[in-house]
Amino acid sequence: MLETFQGYEPQHLTLIRSTPVSATTRIPFAILQCQSACALKLPARTLDLRQGDIVLLRASQGAELLPIAGQSLAVRVFQLALAKDSDFGPNELIASMLATSEDAHIVFRRINHELCDGYCAQLVNLEKTTPQDAVLAYEKSTLCHLLLTELSRADFNAMMIIESDFPEEALRHAPKTRQAAVILNYMTTNLAKVTLAKTAAHFGYEPNYFSRLARQLYHKSFTEELRFIRMNQAKKLLELTTQSIADIALAVGYKNPANFDRHFKAFFGQSPTAYRHAFKP
Repeated sequence: MLETFQGYEPQHLTLIRSTPVSATTRIPFAILQCQSACALKLPARTLDLRQGDIVLLRASQGAELLPIAGQSLAVRVFQLALAKDSDFGPNELIASMLATSEDAHIVFRRINHELCDGYCAQLVNLEKTTPQDAVLAYEKSTLCHLLLTELSRADFNAMMIIESDFPEEALRHAPKTRQAAVILNYMTTNLAKVTLAKTAAHFGYEPNYFSRLARQLYHKSFTEELRFIRMNQAKKLLELTTQSIADIALAVGYKNPANFDRHFKAFFGQSPTAYRHAFKP
């Protein structure tokens, strides 16, 4: 199924029910091709998407597509049920999403846009072909798997990990890439109050062991990784919102605005106030 969303008004996206269609298909999900910058509003968070982004999405309550001020919305949404016996490139994060019915999404940005756009264009052509039949369904499934394979080619580097949301099932036995991504999701979602001890407890680890695990996964300490996330989220809030500096500090986990100001200046070379003025003169 293909839907095209255009215009200057917010639009609701309804997704196929997250249950297996049959014993030979995967749980359905949607592929969003962003032909314009837009915001994707989900129950737990809002994603700021760029032109060219591709999002794999499962959202049981649907989602809202919001145009960016002054820009028309242009988003294609493909919804397909994929054959279980079809293969695509090795990517544990995509595989884990397709193997569960949990709500999840993965944002791809650092990709070969020419190849990905070509696959999407062919999917559009197949969707528009009439009458639809089993052969066309097979062709669409095959193209979809080729697109997933291309998205898998750059592996971890293609994904916007902080913007994504992965299933948390069986984290202890998951590959390192998936462990890193799921832990980052938890940190980002709970940025105002997250600590090493709380994160370790959430995933069932002893704090000292979890501290060592974090260093293995991110090649830096948990504290350094958390500060990186907080600073970049603060930068985004300064750019996209009119929240006060004090409110942004609280939102990213700083009770003391002076500490936030000091860390932001050390990270970006200027204070939050100066950064906002430079971004919005």
